[in-house]
Amino acid sequence: APMRTSDLIRTAFGGLWRQKARSALTLIGVAVGAAALAYTLSLGVGLRAFIENEFKSRREFWQLRVTPPNYGRVPIPEADIPPGEIAVSADLPADRRDRLRKRLIQDYQNTHPPAKAVLVTREQVEALQRLPDVEAVNTFQYGYGTATLGEARHSATVYCGKLTEFTPSLHEHLLHGRTIRPGAADEAVVSELMLYRFGLTTEEKLRGAVGKKLRVTLGQPEFARGNALASLLSPEGRHEQVNRGQAEVLDRIARQLPQYIDQFDLTDLEKAAVKAVLSAKPPARGAKSVNEVSTSVDFTVVGVTRLPEVKRFDPTDLLSGDPMPASEVLVDPAAADLLFAGLPQYGLGYTDVGVRVRPGGELQPVVSAIEGMGLVTFNSLRFYNSVKREVTLISAGLTLFAVLSMVVSAIGITNTLFTSVLERTREIGIWKAVGARDGHVLWMFLLEGAVVGLVGGLAGLGLACLASIPSDGWVKSLIEHQRGEELLTKTYFGWPVWLAPTVAGFSVLLTTTAAVFPARRAARVPPVEALRHE
Repeated sequence: APMRTSDLIRTAFGGLWRQKARSALTLIGVAVGAAALAYTLSLGVGLRAFIENEFKSRREFWQLRVTPPNYGRVPIPEADIPPGEIAVSADLPADRRDRLRKRLIQDYQNTHPPAKAVLVTREQVEALQRLPDVEAVNTFQYGYGTATLGEARHSATVYCGKLTEFTPSLHEHLLHGRTIRPGAADEAVVSELMLYRFGLTTEEKLRGAVGKKLRVTLGQPEFARGNALASLLSPEGRHEQVNRGQAEVLDRIARQLPQYIDQFDLTDLEKAAVKAVLSAKPPARGAKSVNEVSTSVDFTVVGVTRLPEVKRFDPTDLLSGDPMPASEVLVDPAAADLLFAGLPQYGLGYTDVGVRVRPGGELQPVVSAIEGMGLVTFNSLRFYNSVKREVTLISAGLTLFAVLSMVVSAIGITNTLFTSVLERTREIGIWKAVGARDGHVLWMFLLEGAVVGLVGGLAGLGLACLASIPSDGWVKSLIEHQRGEELLTKTYFGWPVWLAPTVAGFSVLLTTTAAVFPARRAARVPPVEALRHE
């Protein structure tokens, strides 16, 4: 009578049970291999989720900095460089002459920037605001000039941008006062360094600075000639210690100086050289030159901030860098036209633009669209993709080693079943004598291999889960030690629903495949020879 399916299953399990030690060792090998595979797959999934969570859960990841090409500096064209500045001797070899000439051109361009910078235009800003998934656009500029508080005057850098929206840490940095009201063109927040330079060193004096008037001058500073003269006459050029009244007097002296040059004890050649320096050509059609144009705006100090912490550069700061500006004077974008628009060297545009993308939105299309406008973006996306790619490659390498360990286990299964076929040759002959066909014998041994793979795969999954518990804490401590801060991610192992059936299925497939050759050998054993086998 033909063998029933239940008979095949019972016979397969019986064969494994009779060879307990050999079957146990084979199961252990499969379980270890399956555990290694499940462990590496889980770790790879968890690390990729860790990278995605740590980047995408942070505000900074969705913020882009947009600037003009070359930070707004367009090199002077080679045709506009004086030939004598880049001339190279014709006696040199052609390749060396070409290298030297290119370097001379580059050096001249670096040391002679154009007077007017290239800016992000207002039309481009409007185009940025219309991009999909863009939540907000912050236009801001940095300017360098002077700040005057009472009679004291010092150089200062000015930041003009949406402070509370794009600089959430401003509230944490406030020492006294408040932040600027949105749209207030007459309010400013100053840093403790600015007030320190003005001699306000105690907490009481810092608190008293709130409410005072601060004049900010950009472009050519007030009493520029007096400042220049002070820089020449003051010890070590420390002209910033000159107050407003002294600068005004020195400016008057500088304006009268050219008419008294003939009274100095100088030779005629020396007098001519000095007059050539002091006699500037008047601007065409009575217009002011770039160096003579300046803007002065009076602000009310509404807040005092502490300085942001100076950090050593670290690529991981892209995740949690402090966005607090380091400028001495912070003002609202409403003051941009008052400070910058009238200066030819700034023009109608912006040196920097901040773009905030909706969290969870499509960041890559936004970056591509911005770069398609001819602008430059600074963002975490490239770093994020690079880190994720490295983690994926490492995970793939570890998974490959785990698969190799499974293959080794499969070779062991093949050897085990070969031995089993030899030891059970007489038994195979009896099966065939009572009606078992070659297909029955074949499926019997394949079933033994599948059972070993299923049991070993499930055991390996259990081992991997147990091993991930202490490993999770160890991996977390390693990463946090490298970062120096607590991370958002709580686990570094991922267990998606597809992982368990994948590992168990792969184990069954591998062990069943390993059983094919010995099973075919067993199925082809002639019954008569099998019965004679001792």
